Amino acid sequence: MTAEADRAAHALIAALRLLASSVPGMYEQQVGPGVFTVVSGLPIATLNGVVTDITDPDATAIDRAAVGVAALGLPWSILFRGEPEPAAERVAARYGLTDRSASPLMAYDVTANPVPPPARAEAAARVAAVGPDDHDEYAAALAAGFEAPLEIMARLGSAAALGMPGAAGYVAREDGRAVAAGLGIFLERTCGIFNIATAPEYRGRGYGRAVTSRILADAIARGSELAYLQSSDDGYPLYKSMGFATVETLTHLAAPAPGA
Repeated sequence: MTAEADRAAHALIAALRLLASSVPGMYEQQVGPGVFTVVSGLPIATLNGVVTDITDPDATAIDRAAVGVAALGLPWSILFRGEPEPAAERVAARYGLTDRSASPLMAYDVTANPVPPPARAEAAARVAAVGPDDHDEYAAALAAGFEAPLEIMARLGSAAALGMPGAAGYVAREDGRAVAAGLGIFLERTCGIFNIATAPEYRGRGYGRAVTSRILADAIARGSELAYLQSSDDGYPLYKSMGFATVETLTHLAAPAPGA
């Protein structure tokens, strides 16, 4: 693993812990060296569970963390850097977490690339930063972009989430509504990019790139040295075209979907 991968992974877990400690109804706890529980309370497996920011977490610590999360009755998962060690994978299997998914952890060297990648001028002009007072608009944009119920996105887009130390929300507006959204979390000279989403009927107009570019511009202005994000399959070509590179693969182990 590279120093860049280490820094991005540590920053990612720190951002998740910050979110869980800032939003009512969420919580986080350190269970062992590099092993944490992060619980959102939402019915999404990847938003509840055990997370690690080291490559060789202790399986016993993972087991201790898993006991508490499993008792909540929520969908949950365990997040590993790279491939889990056999002992840790056996722990996951005991809890029925046998479904494996992988996502790239991508990084952008802000120091080496101090000018954000360009976006379509029309889309870029529609992007604005938003704060806690704009939480209803921001949450609605998240719900539309992720095609998810508003009651779920309302917690991720709450005033508390937008008011976290070092956090900034962003929306792009068209036709009098917020049609795309994103979140930047600026901690210890890193910039985490989260929740890039565009409403289906507005996709293909450059909004995802414009919001990401705006977050990178603000990262440069704040003195960040590294930006990072966890990419979906759909988002990967966009982020790669903007200069992000995969520094590590993250593995989620979760319960198989019903009927799978």
